[in-house]
Amino acid sequence: MARPDPERLAVWRSFLTAQALIDRRLTIALNEERELPLAWFEVLNALQLAGGSARVMDVAEHLVIGASSLSRQLNRMEEEGLIRRDRGRPDDQRAVVVVLTRDGRDAWRRANTTYLRIVKRHFMAKLADSDVVTMQRVFGKILDTL
Repeated sequence: MARPDPERLAVWRSFLTAQALIDRRLTIALNEERELPLAWFEVLNALQLAGGSARVMDVAEHLVIGASSLSRQLNRMEEEGLIRRDRGRPDDQRAVVVVLTRDGRDAWRRANTTYLRIVKRHFMAKLADSDVVTMQRVFGKILDTL
């Protein structure tokens, strides 16, 4: 096996560190300002992007997490009134659909301002247009292979 390229390995480590530090900032800001866990925001955001409802499996796939982990999270979110779970189509009662409630939409709107502020400050504001193009190309290559 060939030795890893030190420059590419350093870029990988920088990517992981930057992602973890931005996640930490998001977690702190959302907890302090909105009393909302980042993981809950991510679910609300996935539902918002899907038009307000989506099958559990689609949400899990979007978030790249297991359905069982998501199910426990959804239980707590449902108890808080942020989402509700409905049975899917009449012809497929196995499918469960997660739906944003009015409280969930309101929580998403408030939290989204915090989320975007942190992402803009610690990520988007650091990128030149050429950086964005390069990153789209690089991540496109990576995602195409996964």
